Amino acid sequence: MKKLPRLALTILAFLFSSHVSAQPPDLDAALNNLIESYGGENNLHKLDSHIQEWAVVALMGNHHGTDVRAIRAPQQLRVELRYPHKSETRIINGDANYAAYGDAPAREAVHPQSDAMRLQLMRLYSPLVLRDKRSNLTLTINGEYCALTLSEYGLRVDYIVNMANWHIEKVIGSMSINGTDMRFLTEYSDFRFRDGVLVHERENKYAGAVNTAVLQLDRIILDADLKEQYFQPDGEVAPLPGLTDDDVI
Repeated sequence: MKKLPRLALTILAFLFSSHVSAQPPDLDAALNNLIESYGGENNLHKLDSHIQEWAVVALMGNHHGTDVRAIRAPQQLRVELRYPHKSETRIINGDANYAAYGDAPAREAVHPQSDAMRLQLMRLYSPLVLRDKRSNLTLTINGEYCALTLSEYGLRVDYIVNMANWHIEKVIGSMSINGTDMRFLTEYSDFRFRDGVLVHERENKYAGAVNTAVLQLDRIILDADLKEQYFQPDGEVAPLPGLTDDDVI
């Protein structure tokens, strides 16, 4: 009979350890899991300066074009949208925002366009940037998914993460337009590793309930040589540096 308490304690210890191991991750653990799943810290630094080129289909009108993004984390972004019938360039450089249409010179972007541009930059934050912004993040658990919610510049972005593989499968940006809350959803799929970094190769975009575009990744340059001038409004518009078959992954 004296062995019963020890057995009971052993069972309780097992149940307690199982309970602890089944607990959802805290914010730091979630960020660490995210970093590891995307290739680890050393590889993810390749995203500090990189270029993405996407084939885009604008579903309203069935227009086919390209979406080229140059990112220098965490405060610089240049986006070049090219369609046969129009083109647009967007630039974020720190707190400054600019937009240019066609061959016209870039002008300062104002709300709501500036907020929409900022949401795009936030959506492109790597797991390392999210870790650096930990003080502005919150974590919510919902079944097999968790949401990392980032608030800055008066905007909110939710990164929806599948905890089975720690892939970001959806990103939801929220902003106010004329007093109405708008949500911009991007779904990520077709994940694969490129030079040690996990990237998604397909995006499906929504503005509210409207499916606006589908994008397929064509090329990506990691550790791209992006100069400061490229993020100035009077900088070179096209072509992007380095977009050749020889140096594209």
